[in-house]
Amino acid sequence: MNPWLKRLYDLTPAPVQSALVSAFSARLERSRYGGRFQEYRALLQESQWWDAAKMGDWQDARLREIVTYANEHVPYYRELFARHGVEPAKFRGREDLPKIPVLTRDTVKSRVEDLKTRRKEDLAPGHGHTSGTTGSPLNVWYSPDSITMNYAVMDRVYEWAHAKLGHDGDKVAVVRGNVIVPLSQKRPPFWRHNRNQNQLIMSSFHMTPDNLVAYFEALRDFQPRVVDGYPSSLYVLAKVLLNRGEKMPLHAAVTSSETLYDFQREAIEEAFQCRVFDYYAAAERVIWSTECDKHEGHHLCEEYGVTEIVDDEFRAVPAGAEGFMVGTSLHNRGMPMIRYLTTDRSALKTRTCSCGRVSPMMEDVTTKAEDLLRLKDGRLIPPSVLTHPFKPLNCIEASQLVQTDLDRLLIRLIPRPEYTEKDGQNLVRDLKERLGQDMRIDIELVQSMPRTARGKFKWVISEVKLGL
Repeated sequence: MNPWLKRLYDLTPAPVQSALVSAFSARLERSRYGGRFQEYRALLQESQWWDAAKMGDWQDARLREIVTYANEHVPYYRELFARHGVEPAKFRGREDLPKIPVLTRDTVKSRVEDLKTRRKEDLAPGHGHTSGTTGSPLNVWYSPDSITMNYAVMDRVYEWAHAKLGHDGDKVAVVRGNVIVPLSQKRPPFWRHNRNQNQLIMSSFHMTPDNLVAYFEALRDFQPRVVDGYPSSLYVLAKVLLNRGEKMPLHAAVTSSETLYDFQREAIEEAFQCRVFDYYAAAERVIWSTECDKHEGHHLCEEYGVTEIVDDEFRAVPAGAEGFMVGTSLHNRGMPMIRYLTTDRSALKTRTCSCGRVSPMMEDVTTKAEDLLRLKDGRLIPPSVLTHPFKPLNCIEASQLVQTDLDRLLIRLIPRPEYTEKDGQNLVRDLKERLGQDMRIDIELVQSMPRTARGKFKWVISEVKLGL
């Protein structure tokens, strides 16, 4: 949001803020649920039951379209295909994908303008950000079709949970990274109503033990059927509820954006007396997977993209073997992402789901292992909400946050040549807006980041005991 508009928003009363949130949601609805949304929704309802051969043929046809389009309208791919002898007219589909080199984050960052389509009508207004598990920011442009497909797939996530999204759907309590309550606010309400989407959006930044009593009262007043949020945020609510000897029965809990640990799932399901439906969605919009009501793993959404699991030399690994996830978008013409190498690792399951859908099943993603931060005032901050200050920073290669005390945070940065002291000051300012002005934040410029014995990387490390 524009800083001036954000300051104006913060000065308005809570009921006015709820009205503004609802109005903003209504404006977004046209791009999210207009266009080809109903067409994609109908496709997803049918295609979930296709056999592997029919789905493979469909993917191959979409791949041929994307490769042809990229060659004609995207400078980077025209150059890449010519250099590696990729002829779009002879491209068959999935079996020819390995002929195309993987697309890395570094390449996207350095060639971002050359990766954007030259057809302006295929560029949606604005663009998205992703910081990834390594905290290295990335800008991604989308096409209108990719946006509507994204929300059609989200609609199916809820359908598989036997719930419904939208203004005519179920009441949903959302606990994510939305900064919809001024961070300086000390008294409830720490939530705002999005009446357009039938949502109660709750702040992840005000979850102190004292404030959580008000959160529970608001949830009981709102009576949601579904709670949707970061696993760590829902875990905080669930754990405190259980510690109070209470439960709050709901229909379903929907989680994403962080690793969902077994202990979190167990606490959430016990506290809310419902099953958790977890999904994985790469912000680059190349891979999507979600649980169905059998909860035997994550179904890959093959209508959304083509997913490969590869080794360190980018060769395909067999089902059951862990490797890097590589994704190809089947809908984003704004910035075609063909064989995009994610920083996440997973494996394909060796069996299909008992639900009857034959789509490949994906194991849990294994590289997202961040910690909650606990602050002096008792607030518990999930890692995903801390990504936002880093997203606009193209001047850093990677970042890591280490909490050494309740009021002390160390930020390790691998800077790019264009990084300046001003960038660091802006980062500290934005983090303090979320964590409090009394948080002491130091920046350490480094050449590399520490990793575990297995080569894994933790973006947020807390050395402070949570005490939940």
